[in-house]
Order: sequence, then C-alpha cells, then structure tokens
Amino acid sequence: MSIEEIKRQVEYYLSDKNLSQDEFFHKQISQSQDGYLQLQFILKCNKVKQMKVTQEQLVEAIKTSTEVELGPDQTSVRRSNNKPLPELNITQTNKKVKTNSGEAVAAQQQQEEKPQEEVIDNPYHNFEPLIFTVKAPAGVSVSWTQITEALMKQHNISSPYVRYGKTEGNFALSKPRTPEENIVRLTSEGIKIGEHQLEIHVTNGDDLTQFWAHHGKHYETIIKRAKETFAHGGAGKGGNKKYEQRKQKKDIVFHNQKYRDISQLKNIFKTILARSENNVPLKEPYHSMLVSLLQYHDKRDQKLNGLKHFTVGQHPDHAETRCFFAVKEDGSSEDFSSLKCIKNLETSLGL
Repeated sequence: MSIEEIKRQVEYYLSDKNLSQDEFFHKQISQSQDGYLQLQFILKCNKVKQMKVTQEQLVEAIKTSTEVELGPDQTSVRRSNNKPLPELNITQTNKKVKTNSGEAVAAQQQQEEKPQEEVIDNPYHNFEPLIFTVKAPAGVSVSWTQITEALMKQHNISSPYVRYGKTEGNFALSKPRTPEENIVRLTSEGIKIGEHQLEIHVTNGDDLTQFWAHHGKHYETIIKRAKETFAHGGAGKGGNKKYEQRKQKKDIVFHNQKYRDISQLKNIFKTILARSENNVPLKEPYHSMLVSLLQYHDKRDQKLNGLKHFTVGQHPDHAETRCFFAVKEDGSSEDFSSLKCIKNLETSLGL
C-alpha cells in the first residue's frame, strides 16, 4: 500500500461518511478532549492489518494530508482543525457489518448481548438551536438554575442550555420541536423568579452574532455533553438507537409538577445529568427532585440514609457513562439510575 493509499484510507476512516456509521471510532474521538484518535486503533483495522502498514508509514501518510492532522506526540490523529463529529446514524444492517477493529467487534458483541432497553424520545435528534435572551430587572441577581426551574414549572419546558451573566442570559430550545405558540407564550409572558418578572425575547441580528462570538464554545461544550449523556443513557439498543414519541400520553404528576407523559420526565432528568458538572453538589431544585425520585428506588432507605447531597459523576463500572450519586455525611457515596426509579414510578401508576 502506497503512502497516498494509506492517506486516503485514514481520511476515509475520519470522514463524515464513515464516522456517522462507525460507533467505535466515533466514541473514541468523542471521549478525547481534543478530538484525537490513537493510531493503534487504525493499525488494528482489518484493511490496514492485511496490508501490513506500520505506524511509521501511517505518520508519514498523515503528514501529507489536508483532511487529517497528527497529534503533538505523533501517536494520534484527528480531523483537521478538530472538525466537529457528524451525528451517529447506525442501522441494524451497517452495525452488523462494521468490523473496523478487534475492539469494535468486541464492543458490538457486548452491545448485542444486552437486553433491549425502552425506546424513548431523543430531544437532540436534528437539534437546530433557537436562542432566547432572558433579562431581569436592573439590580436583580438571578442564576441559571433559577431560570431552568422557572422554565420547567411555568412553561413545562426543559432547555439543554441555560446561562446567565450579570445583567442578562440565554437559553436554547430545539427550533424544529418548539411550536410557534410556545414561542409566543414565552416572549409575551416571560418568567417570574420570586417577585421579579424577567423578560424573554428571541435572540437575532447583532445580538445573535454576539452570542455565538462570546458563548458559542460554551454552548457547544454543553450540547455535546448532553448528546453524549443521552447516547449512553440507554435509549434504544446500544448505538443502534431508534427514537419515537411515547404513545402513552397520560399526565404524570411528580414533585408537585405535571408532565405530559413519562418520556418528558425522563428527558428532564437526562438534561439535569447532562447539564451538571462532575462531583459538584447539586443545588435546588435538583436536590429535592432527586429526593422525590429516590422514593421509587428499590433501595430507597439505603440510598437516602445519611444523605448530604447529590452529585453527577462517571459510573463506577462503565467509564463512558455518567450517573447520579447520593453522597453521605461520612463521605461515602452510592450511584443510582434515574431511569430505574422512573420505571418503578411507571409501575406504581399502572403504565
């Protein structure tokens, strides 16, 4: 295999076409802080192994490419300028034939051995952001958590991205999934925090340009984390996720709040999980919501006994997955699944 052929092969592995279907490579790149893929994984690809390509040849080939670039230590490669990854779009057919590496095959077998989990709505499918600006009266200080809670309680809306600075903030909704009447209601009614009325309007023009310039990187980080959390949260079978709206439309009352169906409640906890940083104590309203949620856990008393606060962190057995932790007064902690609790809630409601 010539250097030119090796270059084209590596460019293919990191192309939108391949990465939209290659769950293993997509996962490895997503978990890398700077978007790199270790060369050892490419060397294990079937076609590369068959041609007996060496790491030195890989390095030489990558140096000639304008589509991919070497890492600082020349043991990894990424898309040029850390180009964002395409969304995974795996079908049963292409999942079964995808055997780029030994690790990919092993990962596929592990996924196929797992029991199929419940199919729930994917809030990030075709997510096209609609940015809103929210502003409090002069001299009034509010936080993004208060805005998040107000949106939930007053408009039954869960936003994956909320920020607030000294004088104003922003939040994002999915444009294709937000009806016009919801936009009208948000902008006409705003939200109320305590005794203060906050104004809301759609961000556009120069304001939208300034938002992307100053907060675009922060937005991308939060949305990427939210997508990864949802992807690892068990919606569908492994990477082959089939999304659909739940047919069950019975109103659910949880924590003195009404939800249109059980999938909305699940998505809210997924958003909390995605929006929270690792090992940082969760504040209200999330703390009390999780206390209410644990009432439906099989080991409720054990999880709540000696409770100090809740955090989010990496799952002790599945490093690629984040979950909730109940942190105790003695410093110990116990992980728990919000989906398992909600499943028990479903059962108790006869759903």
